[in-house]
Amino acid sequence: MAIQYNENYNLTIPQSDVCAQVALQVGVERTFTLPGLATNKYSVRFTYNSTSNVFVRFNGTPTIPALGSVGTEQYNEFRAGCDGSQRYAQGGDVIHFITPDATAYVGVSVRAIP
Repeated sequence: MAIQYNENYNLTIPQSDVCAQVALQVGVERTFTLPGLATNKYSVRFTYNSTSNVFVRFNGTPTIPALGSVGTEQYNEFRAGCDGSQRYAQGGDVIHFITPDATAYVGVSVRAIP
């Protein structure tokens, strides 16, 4: 059960009891499934190293654009939420990650929306 989202002080939120620490390697997709049913609503926050190149996609395989090309795939986000923003999700959603880097790390923090 994810802790409830509650912004009780200026820009302060509680620590999450549903977290993932994802270790990526070049070209290998990793996934994290959110707990609960589709009726469970969540706020998901991602954290990255400032030099990590990570592509994120909910409920689908993310792709890495070929060098010298422009990728236009819908919902395939580069470093989703790296600006501190959060993503809305539902229980059962599967978050997919991939990197072109030799290694990259992603933190996932989940909070229930009342």
